[in-house]
Amino acid sequence: MTSWLRTYGSVPLCLLLYCLVVAVCAEDSSAGDSACRSPSITSCKECLRRGPQCAWCFKEDFLDGAVPSQRCDLPVKLLRRGCEPEFMEQSEIKVEVNTTISGTQVSPRDISVTLRPGSQASVVVAVKQLKRYPVDLYYLVDVSASMQENLDHLKTVGVALSLRMTEHSSDLQLGFGSFVDKPVSPYINVHPSKISNPCSDYEIRCRPAHGFHHVLSMTGNISEFTRVIKRQRISGNMDTPEGGLDAMLQAAVCQRDVGWRPEAKRLLLLMTDQPSHLALDSRLAGIVTPHDGQCHLENNVYTGSTTMDHPSMGQLSDKLLENYMYSIFAVEKQQYKWYEELVRLLPGSYLGKLGLFQAPNLIELVVDAYKRLLSEVAVSVSVEDKAVSRYWVSVSPLCPNGSTAKDQMCSGVQPDQTVYFNVTIGMHSCPDNGEDEDVTVVVRPGDLCVEVVHLPIILEVY
Repeated sequence: MTSWLRTYGSVPLCLLLYCLVVAVCAEDSSAGDSACRSPSITSCKECLRRGPQCAWCFKEDFLDGAVPSQRCDLPVKLLRRGCEPEFMEQSEIKVEVNTTISGTQVSPRDISVTLRPGSQASVVVAVKQLKRYPVDLYYLVDVSASMQENLDHLKTVGVALSLRMTEHSSDLQLGFGSFVDKPVSPYINVHPSKISNPCSDYEIRCRPAHGFHHVLSMTGNISEFTRVIKRQRISGNMDTPEGGLDAMLQAAVCQRDVGWRPEAKRLLLLMTDQPSHLALDSRLAGIVTPHDGQCHLENNVYTGSTTMDHPSMGQLSDKLLENYMYSIFAVEKQQYKWYEELVRLLPGSYLGKLGLFQAPNLIELVVDAYKRLLSEVAVSVSVEDKAVSRYWVSVSPLCPNGSTAKDQMCSGVQPDQTVYFNVTIGMHSCPDNGEDEDVTVVVRPGDLCVEVVHLPIILEVY
């Protein structure tokens, strides 16, 4: 059973929790000294399940002739009755730090915690803000017909953005992908002449509609990025909403195709002038299969667009966090309210309002988003449904001077400052099933929102 503590970022911290769980759920017991005592206890397992304060005496001649339940009690009481500590089995709480793995940003990076039911352990994780990060920025652009003017403005962004980012990023790479909508009726006109050229009524040559087309993998060659943008053509569809969220999930999970670097800050920029389709919208087209959250690119084209529904907001949020993505929504003013509600459901996201996607405006939006996203430490904790009744996790930050704390977040973190997180993991006393099971919980700062972020003083940053 695996539980993920979610976080925005890409720092490879690994914290392993080995939960030793016993077989059958013990009957509810009262608190205090009597918690360990019950006539129904007949084994060491049943005893230790009563709680972390209980111990089992396995000394052969302990209380000759006594019933097995008398072997279970508080350690101090067992000692008084003649059971030496070396003959006691107790709930074990152990925290081990792997000192062979070191990191400049996260410390410690590898921790093992051993628990038994009813116990808990806390670990302090320190995350230091770096001055300069490598950055991967992927432009995911709506190329429906209404975006023609905006696409033209985008052609001048690459070089200007690259120059601005040299002040704040050690290494900038850009990528590009496009989307329209699911290429099926009723979202597009399926007349043969319209499938190949959706703009034929206007005597314009358009490209066919597509769910997602990955065009350019991450590259530091800004001239190549500019050439790719200049070659892009618009497309067309029938309805107002577009398939932006469907495309976002593919851009996030198709890591090898896109070329996301493990060590880079990953920014996924969605540009559109329309709202997006949501989960269940595809039923209008007879598509009822839920999205599986996997990558489905063949020859850089999303092949699942006509067979799977749009992802749910929860699923998209999980995949963005799982793949260490910061999402930026660049939308026109008319759609701002619609996306304002949406970004509240996506941790680590930023919404920007633009009148026109002109190059200076777009660069300022990305700069502002970079400062905001990389100056906040937002912690989100989630446990798989099957594991909720078995253990619990809490995370609390200790923010450095000059930053502010709210719930599980530090904002305004400056370069070279360190944020500390107290991570407490506890096992409930009584699992919800009767099977023996070892449970491994993996905790990563990329899944934990334990990511100190960059607030540059110079406003031109990113």
